[in-house]
Amino acid sequence: MKVYDFKGFPNPARVRIAIAEKGLTNRVEFVQVDLPGGAHRTPEFLAKNPSGAVPVLELDDGTTISECTAITEYLDHLDGEPTLTGRTGKERAIIHMMQRRAEVELMDALGTYFHHATPGLGEKIELYQNREWGERSLKRGIAGLHYLNHVLSGQPY
Repeated sequence: MKVYDFKGFPNPARVRIAIAEKGLTNRVEFVQVDLPGGAHRTPEFLAKNPSGAVPVLELDDGTTISECTAITEYLDHLDGEPTLTGRTGKERAIIHMMQRRAEVELMDALGTYFHHATPGLGEKIELYQNREWGERSLKRGIAGLHYLNHVLSGQPY
């Protein structure tokens, strides 16, 4: 299997954590995608993921899976013993709900801040920026961080 990613970015890190937790590191080849150089906008990469985002998991048969939750779900079920995405319907529903809250209230908000209120990936990639929207998103991200901190403070993990 190959994982196309950009080291240091949050979504690829989520997949790297899942790979480590499942003990699959020795089964995965990591392929760095030069995001600042625009490699995610090439026809070759867009054939793997039309949204141009990382990470992308490429299976040995050529199948590509994008989106962190889909990749994590696949990896978690490889051994038939899901430990990350829930075993029961209730566990799966709660995990899915919390993943979505983390994405919308934290990850998306901070990503919008990064791409709009900072230099982001550079002027060749960041073709449109709205600083006010970015600043507003930072406030939403901070609120999301406080919410998740509150929820996790009552958890044993």
